[in-house]
Amino acid sequence: MNNNTRKKLGIIGGMGSRAGANFLQKVIDLCPARTDQEFVEIFMHSNPNVPDRTRAIVHGEACPLEEILRSVKVMNNNNVDFIVLTCNTSYYYYQNFIPYSKAEVLHPVQILKKYVLENGFKKIGLLATTGTIRSGIFCRELGSLDCEVVKLSPEEQENIFMASVYMEHGLKSSVVNVRAVDLMYTAARILIDKGVQLLVGGCSEVSIALDQRNVEVPYVDTMDLVAREVVERCYYGRDDKTVLAEAGLGASDKIIHMDEVSLNKPA
Repeated sequence: MNNNTRKKLGIIGGMGSRAGANFLQKVIDLCPARTDQEFVEIFMHSNPNVPDRTRAIVHGEACPLEEILRSVKVMNNNNVDFIVLTCNTSYYYYQNFIPYSKAEVLHPVQILKKYVLENGFKKIGLLATTGTIRSGIFCRELGSLDCEVVKLSPEEQENIFMASVYMEHGLKSSVVNVRAVDLMYTAARILIDKGVQLLVGGCSEVSIALDQRNVEVPYVDTMDLVAREVVERCYYGRDDKTVLAEAGLGASDKIIHMDEVSLNKPA
């Protein structure tokens, strides 16, 4: 492998920090590298200063856009080819930050849409934050495929899913307790009992708790799909999946006014 032909990856993490680190590990695990020099060159900005995306969307609290753009500027300065934000909810602001990026920003919902279309799933259970659900980014894209998106009830969403993620020692914490993991499995079980054909981890914290080995319907984490996509593209381009296979490796969002954002768009 020629390192001059490989693309550079930029990861914007810190939303939360464990989820960003998990994504980095996914990418490393998928790289078909035999030596240090054969891995993808990666720049990671774990930015803990990004305000909570769900609280911004649902409660009108501090907007995360300015800090996201600060991370985008870090990536621009390092001339990365692709950017991944390791928070699904942050893609609510996708149309606002892509004009400021020199690199292509991979969109997890678009990649999931391709996966669903290729596999013919029609009834999909969605585990995602309240902010992601309110944003409609999954429902719009999957709805365009005539898929039914099954969600938790509002009470289940707050008392089970959101509690698992945000409780003391929840999935966003540095130390995760068993109760947080049990709550996420409870949320998954509710959707499975509703007859979903596919369970989607639409929040990057979900895979901290869930594992396909313990879920009896097909389960996919959007960040797993993004990791595969970005490795394929960094090494081989969009369509060349041959080496990965041989290695056994397996849109209309709301616009936020930018008057107070001081970062410049790339030339």
